[in-house]
Amino acid sequence: MKVGIVGGGQLARMLIEAASALGLRSAVLAASPDDAAAIVAAEVIIGAPTDPVAMGRLIASCDVVTFDHELVDLELLAELERAGSIIRPSSSSLRFAVDKAAMRDRLAAAQLPIPAYFVIQPGDPIELGALGAEWGWPLVIKAATGGYDGRGVFIAASADAAQMIVRQLHDDGVVALIEEYVDIDIELAALVARGPDGSEVSWQTVETAQIDGVCREVLVPGSLSAELGAEAAELARAVADEVGIVGLLAVEIFATSRGLVINELAMRPHNSGHWTQDGSVTSQFENHLRAVLGLPLGETGLTSAAIASVNVFGSEAAPQVDLGLPAALAVPGAHVHLYGKQARPGRKLGHVTVCDGDPLQVRAAAWQAAVALGTPVPEEMEGAL
Repeated sequence: MKVGIVGGGQLARMLIEAASALGLRSAVLAASPDDAAAIVAAEVIIGAPTDPVAMGRLIASCDVVTFDHELVDLELLAELERAGSIIRPSSSSLRFAVDKAAMRDRLAAAQLPIPAYFVIQPGDPIELGALGAEWGWPLVIKAATGGYDGRGVFIAASADAAQMIVRQLHDDGVVALIEEYVDIDIELAALVARGPDGSEVSWQTVETAQIDGVCREVLVPGSLSAELGAEAAELARAVADEVGIVGLLAVEIFATSRGLVINELAMRPHNSGHWTQDGSVTSQFENHLRAVLGLPLGETGLTSAAIASVNVFGSEAAPQVDLGLPAALAVPGAHVHLYGKQARPGRKLGHVTVCDGDPLQVRAAAWQAAVALGTPVPEEMEGAL
């Protein structure tokens, strides 16, 4: 079997690695031959996911097509599906990852826990004072489409600031999603893999640390109680069934004083699941492939009692991440995964995972290896490490 992957980033690269281990063939649609996946893929098509010709070439040579990002043309995907192409997740499911406003509407209709929200289309009047008075300031304003890793998310402390942000989004032709600001106790992520026959597996819920909208570390189980983790996993399965996903679904969740609240959805492997490469019987990448190809799903049990995964970022102090590789590999238990990207400050270059029995030890070791690779420790975390 042969799987086509739309997108040439690190997720596609790790999907290729998992496909190779299963003896599967793969092809990648990448924007550039220098993309993380393109430099290791056996077959690369250069083009955009919005280009019918490039998508047609990918689909013509593959049994199924899947994705490493959500920056896609849903109408083009639906047209290809009507012509008989197998695309997983489907365009109808992907809509709820591509369009945050549609996602909120769908989850609200299913009575799943979400923040209070309001959608403002370009051309609609912009009057946000009443929302601020009702929900309290600040308000969260999101680009309904196109945002990722904190991009397209804004915090507005006043009506004037909110209206300015919404006008800018509208000037760019983007729908504005207004949400109440949620006081967060813990940030969680829950992963589900779902096959075309409705079979499902899920992993243990994890605690994440998001700084400036970007994931810095993932802890298993972190500070989560077994009850809270189970509740979040059940919520993720309910979302998976609601949106009809085939493949991997990541649900970002806030634990708050009023209970769990769903933040975002991703319908692909997710940063919060990179630990599964070393800490689970079956990784998120392998189970995503199994799901989209209709193969039996793999077990998701832990290989260790405690797991920590820390993202590697570029910094001015470390212009070449590979120079720190010997020191990182010398950290006991460190599993280093680098993405083949050119280093630049703030760019995500890889991740380090450590698995063992002591939660404090694995976290310290993962950070030690990440710092050896040049990762700066965020100010917000310095006192906790």
